[in-house]
Amino acid sequence: MNETPSTFLDPAAFQQVWRRVMPEDREDCPFTVEPITPSAPSQPQPLRRACLPAAAPAGTCLGEASAGQVPILDRLIALTADCQRIYRSLARRSGRRFPLATLADAKARQLRRLAAARFLIAGEAFAPAPTPAPAAKTLALALRERFQAEQQLAAELLSAAQSATDPCLSELYQSLAQENQGFAGQLRSWLEQM
Repeated sequence: MNETPSTFLDPAAFQQVWRRVMPEDREDCPFTVEPITPSAPSQPQPLRRACLPAAAPAGTCLGEASAGQVPILDRLIALTADCQRIYRSLARRSGRRFPLATLADAKARQLRRLAAARFLIAGEAFAPAPTPAPAAKTLALALRERFQAEQQLAAELLSAAQSATDPCLSELYQSLAQENQGFAGQLRSWLEQM
């Protein structure tokens, strides 16, 4: 008989683990755990689909308990959207000399990650109001400004990560801060080539 461990399990072990997850049976659960009699031989039983809790606990990641982070997320979304827009504009100006379009694409990914976190917490989408286009500058001055903006955004993300009580949100902020520090390094490298 070819039975794999992923197909069958020990009912006693399953019952012990299941009772930690689901201390009491619920009406909406598709199955219940039968008490195991000590005299019955332990036969592996096929796995069955477990039911999910009806509502997520208050302390879960990216849940309603993180509602206090929504204003911070709104600010970070607005700053990231501005960065994306500016990088797209600079990409058109610089041509192929510097791959600024890749930074614009990276900012678009960051924007989606922040927007998804906000939606999971608040249950509504946020669209930042467009800001006026920056005044025309030389490419070197624009790259310098972006270098400073990336460092400032990284610092804001690290500060938000320290104040967040939600571990998922803190991890997101830290990840984005690290990316922004990398973007600042890339901008510095381009400025050194000028």
